Amino acid sequence: MNKMLIATLSLALTAAALAHAGHDEATTFTLTEKDAVFTLDGPASVAPGYTAFAFSNTAGQPFAPVVARLKGNVSDADVKAALGELMASHGENMSAIEKIAEFTGGSAGVMPGGTFEFGTTLTPGRYVVFGFGASEDGKPLYDLGQYRSFTVAGAANGVTAPKADVKATLQDFKVVLPATVKAGKQVWEVSNAGQETHHVMLMRLKDGKKVSDVEAFFKAPDPSQAGEPPFEDVGGLEAISKGHSAFVSFDLTPGEYIVVCFLPSAKEHMPHFMLGMMTGLSVK
Repeated sequence: MNKMLIATLSLALTAAALAHAGHDEATTFTLTEKDAVFTLDGPASVAPGYTAFAFSNTAGQPFAPVVARLKGNVSDADVKAALGELMASHGENMSAIEKIAEFTGGSAGVMPGGTFEFGTTLTPGRYVVFGFGASEDGKPLYDLGQYRSFTVAGAANGVTAPKADVKATLQDFKVVLPATVKAGKQVWEVSNAGQETHHVMLMRLKDGKKVSDVEAFFKAPDPSQAGEPPFEDVGGLEAISKGHSAFVSFDLTPGEYIVVCFLPSAKEHMPHFMLGMMTGLSVK
């Protein structure tokens, strides 16, 4: 499959405005835009403990925010240099950023006027929120204002995580979750039990389509000849490093779905879905 397509699929899969349960007041980051320059507003400091994030996009293009905890004494310049290596590899080489940061969640795409919410437990340290992607002229969005750091410090907030309706465990390379879930609003707890960084993307199969049709679509050697996607995007949760968990909510209609990880394997040199991280799910 075309490498550029693989790298951009997870960013193109638009996460709908997902309502997160379990926390009345979310820690909000708002993206604004003026003359193709962005501003990402949010708190400078957050208390440790379970935290619900809300990302509001008032800009004119999709926003793909990712939250990461920095390791040790890492500067913003270090982060942007590592992200530059990731961008240069079209999203395939995550080694530089993984050496200096742990991913705690995010969205593959918050549409203009939309909001995305997820929750995770924060430990003390320095964190960054950055928008992954580039402008039409190739400039990284984190260099155009889609970047903000914040500190997690002070007394614990005492907030407990919500009760999960569905638990999804990400392994190298398998998604472990129930074969069937109930339709309607539900909270998913997504945990990374593997060694590599993973994410989850949900897609509802179009009527008459099967998982094998999705596999054929993604593995097509020429994306221009792959035809119409046999699925509809539902949403997802962006990158989570090993040992981390996050909570996200979905409102699912009855049907057949697939749960996929598109991130690349540095060890196996191919996308995770080609290594087994494409799982069917029935919603009834």
